[in-house]
Amino acid sequence: MRILLKAALAMADDAPVKNVYIGINGERIDVISREQPEDYENAELSIGGNNRIVSPGFVSLQTFLSLYPFRYRIFSGKVNVNDLISVMNDKDFYYFSLLASYHLLKTGVTTVVVADPEPEHSARAVNAVGLNPLLAVSAGCSWAKGDWKKEFKTLYSRWSTSEENKVLLRLCDEEEAEEVFGISREYKVPVLVERSVNLSRFKDIPKNVIALGGASRKDFELVKKTGIQLSFTPTYEVCKFTLGALKPSISLDISPKYDIRSELSYATSRLLLTPEEAFKSATKWGYSQLGINVALKVGSVGDIVVFELTEPPSYPLDLDSPYESLVYSSYTIETSIVKGEVVLDGGVALNVGTKDIEEAQERIEEVDEKYRNMEKN
Repeated sequence: MRILLKAALAMADDAPVKNVYIGINGERIDVISREQPEDYENAELSIGGNNRIVSPGFVSLQTFLSLYPFRYRIFSGKVNVNDLISVMNDKDFYYFSLLASYHLLKTGVTTVVVADPEPEHSARAVNAVGLNPLLAVSAGCSWAKGDWKKEFKTLYSRWSTSEENKVLLRLCDEEEAEEVFGISREYKVPVLVERSVNLSRFKDIPKNVIALGGASRKDFELVKKTGIQLSFTPTYEVCKFTLGALKPSISLDISPKYDIRSELSYATSRLLLTPEEAFKSATKWGYSQLGINVALKVGSVGDIVVFELTEPPSYPLDLDSPYESLVYSSYTIETSIVKGEVVLDGGVALNVGTKDIEEAQERIEEVDEKYRNMEKN
């Protein structure tokens, strides 16, 4: 399928460019040109125009999807997460993750690292919505069940190929670190390292380790000194100095707004990142940490989001402030494209139906009742 996009502003890999055409052929970006490409005169789909920003889709690293319906209570400490998980079944994990994926789709995320208790069920929901999931297998985490090494190898054989890795590791316990690092080296997969793990204890740290959290980490000086990769959730961070030199990515975690552009806004307003750095944290730097080739350049995977800024509260588009326009403007996502396939068109999700939402709502009520009964007992 050939798709032609017209952008008043395109967030290209090197720098934003004005008034360009972008052609996607199959899964990849085929052409970026100031003139309409002749090969795309009869493109199957033409999108965009004036007052449109075209950007690479956003990426969220550590993300909890199946807890999405209860994120407000989790944030305010009104529920015990482990107790909540104990009353959920496989279909609950799937449908709650479907709701979360729908939310991510509507807010511009196209790739998400699934760090849930049942990562495969959650990843299938992400797939169903049309987004790109990566599965994080938890080692030494509070809800980890059984043999994490066996789980990793099983999921790696199901989801990864010689061309694309879809599985990584998440480390919560220092006692598991050496084995986790060993498998990371053997399979060449990233490791998300929770802030509870002090990396200063270890001499040989794999290059693809991604430390979660910001300046609150006990080993933050080591992270800065040695260039260990960093991913943080601005909602949870208060820092006295900037983080841009570390090229961090963004992790939505289970933040109450569950909105990656809100996280970028927090990062800039707290002077943790500049607007340009914030944009890169949700795109270029995040994809780089995961080893994924997504960018607005010829040959890259066609994961694209089109923002429409034709009326308030998003209007007007300020072409001289491209990063600020993207970070601060309100949501008006017109189209999302993942691997060359349109998954959001005219603001409407193409793979999520009313029945899915109704099923999820019923399951929320059931889990809510089970949890309240457990509390009473």
